[in-house]
Amino acid sequence: MSEDPRFEILEVWRRPLGEEGTAAVRVLARVESGAYGPEEYAVGVSVDPDSVFDPVSEETDVFSGLTFAEAHWVAAVIASNERCAEDAEALLFDLRVPVDLEWRDIDLSSVVVEPGGVKSTPLVPWDPMDAPASTRWAIATYTLDCGHQAVELLRQDPDSAPFWIEQGAVDHLAARDARSLARMLLEASTLEEARGLVESAQANLATHPEEHPGGDDADHA
Repeated sequence: MSEDPRFEILEVWRRPLGEEGTAAVRVLARVESGAYGPEEYAVGVSVDPDSVFDPVSEETDVFSGLTFAEAHWVAAVIASNERCAEDAEALLFDLRVPVDLEWRDIDLSSVVVEPGGVKSTPLVPWDPMDAPASTRWAIATYTLDCGHQAVELLRQDPDSAPFWIEQGAVDHLAARDARSLARMLLEASTLEEARGLVESAQANLATHPEEHPGGDDADHA
């Protein structure tokens, strides 16, 4: 259970993965003491049937901040598509859930929630020339707890599920850089071009160390 005495973590749904049955997809409810019912739900993948998840803990890998319906959608999709814990966990953190609860008529202007409960600004639709007609694409921008922003390329298969799946992301961008990347992605005409932009932005972040950590002080020395 949660170490915070104000909350209780309850398991409300579990389905084993694979033939051995030790790994499982689990839906958890976070209930505040004295409250009428859960205030939020989370989904996690466990290899230990006796382990206890805590959606509040930063050390717990769960998809939190979900409603009852969203959590059960996420859990059902993972349980029906994956047979091992590693693949199930990978899918768990690739999914993005529409905040509205519609299945067939999801508005592209809606926002999505990612693991950790972070919500995007309204999605911006994108229509690459080489994408299958059965899929939708969109660009999401998130504001992270640290104040930086993230930009994601999302794919949706509306005939099979309401979820969006992350197809490429760049994290910890300044707001100006996030806007620039989103604009360049919108102007890309093919999936290959868009993925190249994402990879280039990721590489730029990875190879841009703080060469002058005391730059301002050094300039005024």
